[in-house]
Amino acid sequence: MKYNGFYYWICQSSIKKVLLEKYDKEYATQIAKKSKRVYRELVENADDIGADNPMAYNELFALVFMAPYVASEKKIPPETVQEMMRRALYHVKWYFNRTDLNTAKGKAENKKNVVKYAAWYTPDKEKLYPTSFKVDFEGMPYEGACYYRITRCPICAYAEKIGVKELMPLFCELDQVMVSLQHGVLYRENTIAAGGEYCDYYIVGDKEKV
Repeated sequence: MKYNGFYYWICQSSIKKVLLEKYDKEYATQIAKKSKRVYRELVENADDIGADNPMAYNELFALVFMAPYVASEKKIPPETVQEMMRRALYHVKWYFNRTDLNTAKGKAENKKNVVKYAAWYTPDKEKLYPTSFKVDFEGMPYEGACYYRITRCPICAYAEKIGVKELMPLFCELDQVMVSLQHGVLYRENTIAAGGEYCDYYIVGDKEKV
């Protein structure tokens, strides 16, 4: 993938704070510094999924938190890495709070990148980027629902390749946090990280009855 330091930049303070809470200053500073270099390496060694890929940000964000785990040689517990990601999401909660999943506009906003991606990932694009995400809308409960499935995940595949697949179920759990910050609730039956064939997303507003 082409390197983009933006996601590391917005998350680095959350990573550093958690490290300082858990470890002495010398070790925390060492891992934080090393993580930045490791992040670049992880991004540049990941499969190219297209610089204009509407869902590339998902992988760039996830790699931010794989970086300190790899930098520590997996000495940092996965639960601590999950806390780093959780803190980072709350650090930018103002961004997510702008979307209200109790409204039709909010639902459209939530899934716009998936819809855009489905149109972007043509058969020709799949030939160019065969390991990129695959998405569909099979099983949609009703027309216009905020629902979609990811049936192939390059983040999971890369995590397994570099030996950190144990992080993925913890990362997937935080989808619930992200949706809650958009005033919504995520209903899910499967994730690829947990051995499922797909990750399903059925999202409703937190004031709606299901």
